[in-house]
Amino acid sequence: MKDKLKEFNIEIDKIVYESNLEKLNNNKEYQEEVKKQLNYFKEKGFDKQVYDFWDKKFKLFTRYINHDWREQEEQIPQDILDILKNPNLFKEITEQELNKKIEGEVESRKVIFLCSAGGRLIKNSQLASYNLLVNDEAGVGKDYVTSKVLELIPEEYYIHKTRISPAVFTYWHNADKEPFWTWDGKVFYPEDISEAVLNSDVFKVMSSNGSSATIVVRQKAVDIEIIGKPVIITTTATAIPNPELTRRYVFLNLDSSEEQTKAIKKRHSKYAKAGLIPEYNEKYIEAQKYFKRVKVKIPFADLIDKHFPEKSVIMRTNYPRFLDFIKASAGFHQFQRKTDLQGFVLAEGQDYDIARDCFIKLSSNKYMIPLTINQKKILQVFEENPYLKGSASKLHAQQMNFISLPALQTNLGLMVKYGILETQNEVDSWNRDIEIYSLSKSYNPNEKIELPTFEELQNDLNSFNVLNDLNSLNTLNTSKKEQKEVGSKGSKGVKVESYIRHKDNLDFSELDEVFENG
Repeated sequence: MKDKLKEFNIEIDKIVYESNLEKLNNNKEYQEEVKKQLNYFKEKGFDKQVYDFWDKKFKLFTRYINHDWREQEEQIPQDILDILKNPNLFKEITEQELNKKIEGEVESRKVIFLCSAGGRLIKNSQLASYNLLVNDEAGVGKDYVTSKVLELIPEEYYIHKTRISPAVFTYWHNADKEPFWTWDGKVFYPEDISEAVLNSDVFKVMSSNGSSATIVVRQKAVDIEIIGKPVIITTTATAIPNPELTRRYVFLNLDSSEEQTKAIKKRHSKYAKAGLIPEYNEKYIEAQKYFKRVKVKIPFADLIDKHFPEKSVIMRTNYPRFLDFIKASAGFHQFQRKTDLQGFVLAEGQDYDIARDCFIKLSSNKYMIPLTINQKKILQVFEENPYLKGSASKLHAQQMNFISLPALQTNLGLMVKYGILETQNEVDSWNRDIEIYSLSKSYNPNEKIELPTFEELQNDLNSFNVLNDLNSLNTLNTSKKEQKEVGSKGSKGVKVESYIRHKDNLDFSELDEVFENG
């Protein structure tokens, strides 16, 4: 019976959630099929939880048959609809609403909110694109900032744990005991995760593509399947992620400056003096309940890839992640975006600029290699002293004593694997082989990631189109046996090819005359 339920559940999900209206309208017999299933469960005494689930699914199913849900705006309260259609909704939430509980950290708020609120809505993204590791020193406020941002997500989509074990995903919400549970569309926040959990095999696999495990119970092999994959956002101060985690997570550092500390103290004083305990507007949370998971297309995607470097293989992960950030913004603005005939939400320039702002915040180096706070400090020392060389013990004694020597050795080794540092073997005074670390010759500390704004992308496209049109015109003219000069000698006549050859000095005021005489 459970297998039948699971099979039927998948079929209904496929029809309902893919929003294939043509198939729905042509298959109304599914209504009768669902009714039969419900009656069967009721007659056989199937538990109330299962009956309620199918009753809810049937109502949702029939709702899709008769109408496209996104068009049923009359069922959404007007004040909520106004919020959903606000073109500045993302900015209003991240810069104003979150400001009630979080001082500063505006760019960090945007990253966390985009990955959580937007990322959970996208169906056609890379599975690990929205995983986020908030990493900074103890006391900076990692868990406070993260938790206050995530408070704005409806509680049915948000799961928060203060402690988990390495194998938790092997047993938690498995398909055998909870056949109707899915991690898709959920945000999971394991607070202050330990290094053992972070680098465990089960957590690593769950971070990228869900989980399927075979365990031994009473000397028998038992398969356990976990359905779906959540957006995972976690925090850590001391854990050192292994290189495989850098492909599955982006690292976010907070503001630990003295200015930020002063601003936080002033905020506390202000609220204490007035006796205030700020609360979020519940309507922002309620509005998000009307979102559905969608697929997104980026009509201008072919203009973006040339602006991303190719030297680091991690770009194979980071470039699709950037595209998924654009999709996350489009999904969050789904009530304001157009859809094509296939039901895809179409991303716009605003979505690109939001993704760009977030990616620049996350990128500490040109190749967008995710670095922990301690790795950034190590890199900063080398950038300030480009010719610095030394063994781990020498570097620790002279410049890098902000972490322990074993931790420094681990981080230096990781940065060698990332291609930021390089090593060479030398012999010390005791005739022992030692590793000497230095900045990689291929790494330029002055190179930083530069992504154009959407307006700049458009300008590039417009320039290309003008030149392409002129080039086409030149091709038509040169196809003749002789290239005729436009206009008579001594006049302002010019050859069309001169516009192509000297594109930096185009005089568009003369184009009318060119076309008129040509």
